[in-house]
Amino acid sequence: MLPRLHRSARTAPAACALSAALALTPCAVAPPAAADTASSLDAPTAAAVSWDERERLVLGAAEALDALEALPEDSPAAVSWGEGGSRTGWFGQAWMDVDGDGCDTRNEILARDLTDADFSREDGTQDIEAGRGQGAAVCPDATVWSGTLHDPYTGSTVAFQRGQDTSDAVQIDHVIPLNYLYAHGAWQWDQRRRLLVANDPLNLLAVDGAANQEKSNCGPATCPAGSTETGTWTTATGPGWWPDDVGYRCEYARRFVSVAAAYDLGLPDADAAALRTALTDCAAGGDGAVSVPERVRSVGVRVGQTVLADRVYTLVCAAGALLIGLGLVTRGRAALPRRRASRRGR
Repeated sequence: MLPRLHRSARTAPAACALSAALALTPCAVAPPAAADTASSLDAPTAAAVSWDERERLVLGAAEALDALEALPEDSPAAVSWGEGGSRTGWFGQAWMDVDGDGCDTRNEILARDLTDADFSREDGTQDIEAGRGQGAAVCPDATVWSGTLHDPYTGSTVAFQRGQDTSDAVQIDHVIPLNYLYAHGAWQWDQRRRLLVANDPLNLLAVDGAANQEKSNCGPATCPAGSTETGTWTTATGPGWWPDDVGYRCEYARRFVSVAAAYDLGLPDADAAALRTALTDCAAGGDGAVSVPERVRSVGVRVGQTVLADRVYTLVCAAGALLIGLGLVTRGRAALPRRRASRRGR
């Protein structure tokens, strides 16, 4: 387990990041070509970046803009991911120990992103050394039992306690969601490449559970939705998702593009345009904030997508609409005799 690294650290070219991901070997980080005007922190100089340190490969705003323009064209999937087994079928079991260090991915990200992390079942907060040998089977020497999350998506503070009924308060988010990855190119990758992106620290953040559920499988402007089975499958329908915390918008855009560049993922035009707009503002020192009307529209459209993508919701809504219609017809028929009687009495 390596020391926690600051999220603002910037790095070298996406080609280097990709080779590190696929080989699971260190990759030299070259000095940045230019300072990022949106960041006051120095980027790391030449150093080895191990798997656990891949968060350092987040590009600066200007670098991310260049990487965005170099991405390949979108490669949309013809069928929904349910045809191939959904999450497990395409990307393997959740949180596998892909780097072979004896600890699952979820605990590694919790250890990186939480403060006051407790690694022991004993009373009080114990550091990782005190917790060795006291962990769960998936991570015997570094299980995170509790801690505090300063959520990047909402700006809120979330208390984490490991347990069947409490662990979901803090979830591990794929910055580029797995269904989105599948929909725009991962469907044609080999199994190893998909396994790596599903567990890559560059693509993972510990976040508020409710915010993660709200984000679902969306990119900045579009979301894959529906299924081949119901004839509703589409790889890109609006409006997408951005973090509620405006202060994190630039970091989110930078990380999204960094992952796409590392894995050579094409993006839909709408997502590329949204990221370009945000990053241009970020590179100029802004925060790329989304307008209030855009947020309201985003929530409304997302609710509609959820209803249409789920057969049960669709049937319930259809049945509800039918009942309302029948009620109106019945009410109209009941009122008709009264209207006729009223006319005769005039």
